[in-house]
Amino acid sequence: MSKNPPAKNLAILAYASAIFLYIHFIVFVAVFGIAVILNYNKGNKFASFHIRQMFGIGIIAVIISVFSGAIPEDQLLLPLIIITMMVLLALLGLVSALRNQQDLLPYIGKYFQEWFNFIK
Repeated sequence: MSKNPPAKNLAILAYASAIFLYIHFIVFVAVFGIAVILNYNKGNKFASFHIRQMFGIGIIAVIISVFSGAIPEDQLLLPLIIITMMVLLALLGLVSALRNQQDLLPYIGKYFQEWFNFIK
């Protein structure tokens, strides 16, 4: 097993914010914001990578949650599937951070790295 990257805890904190997203949105923003702020001046590549991945997951989860209110109750299966996929992707990213790796999330991870490159 390789040596722990210096900002491994920040990467794990970013993924832990996904758990808080399902508890309350404000708690998610607070925990995620702490991870971003703590990494802001350091600019650690490992933490930035995982923060960008988690930011993308959080954005998709919030968008689905907002629009699921407009979907009839008998057709809520698709949003439920997408939210479940986001939780699984967050867990996959968390495992990657715990293993000291920078694995892109399947299908969407490379886009998150491009779109959210302002997170340094």
